[in-house]
Amino acid sequence: MEMEQIPDKPLRIYQCEDSADGILSAVYEAGISGYGHRYIRIEPQSIHAQPNYQLFAEYREVVTDKEHAQCVLRQIYRLISPEAYEMILKALASAATGRGDAVYQFVTYGFSMGAKVTGAMQLPCVQELFALARRVANEAHWFHEILRFQEVSVEPSVLLAVIEPEAAVLPMVTPHFADRLNTERFVIYDKTHRQAAFYFPGQEWFIRLLEGEECRQLEQMWEQEEQYVDLWKTFFEHICIEERCNPKLQRNMAPLKYRKHMTEFQ
Repeated sequence: MEMEQIPDKPLRIYQCEDSADGILSAVYEAGISGYGHRYIRIEPQSIHAQPNYQLFAEYREVVTDKEHAQCVLRQIYRLISPEAYEMILKALASAATGRGDAVYQFVTYGFSMGAKVTGAMQLPCVQELFALARRVANEAHWFHEILRFQEVSVEPSVLLAVIEPEAAVLPMVTPHFADRLNTERFVIYDKTHRQAAFYFPGQEWFIRLLEGEECRQLEQMWEQEEQYVDLWKTFFEHICIEERCNPKLQRNMAPLKYRKHMTEFQ
């Protein structure tokens, strides 16, 4: 007598807020469900994007819970490794639509394999997470090199920089400048994600989301022409040796998409 074959369970898709806390909340809900990671997908839902529903799939809406998100991060650090923790934070900062599912699958394998999971490149989810983390780290490194500050007309004076990154790299960029400009007051405004990092001498830097009016004020302050801006442009033009101009090398060192807020290219 043949054994009756048990049909596969329907795919269960957890729809969550398109943020780090939202994705980690979905990872928490999926993990405690016991449904089986092979049948689970995590889909962050952007505000402006239209959801793409799959036939016969079961959908669950996840409410963002910061306590659940922090619980997942603590377990990753403790049960997998600090290296896995750093990789996941970088992957969550990515703008890639598939990062939620990659994080979930990576965490699932990590809880069973431990620290070895970060080197298990034969697993597609590990390959994807590694690629996401590396891409975010590379973008953060670009801003270490090419971010430009401008003194704005307020009292006391403040240095302001504007960036438009693809990933949410502000937490990775700010410590670099807080260490090197520790005697200056500065603000780094992430126009893409509508948030800003603030640093004041002798205090810890912090990041917060901005209201619409705050964004407009920072953009107006950035557009003000200061005397040292003209001096920097003049210096840049005079040190350039026309015969040695190499546009291809220049694009490698300062990609076109990052030049919008670089003083010397304005």
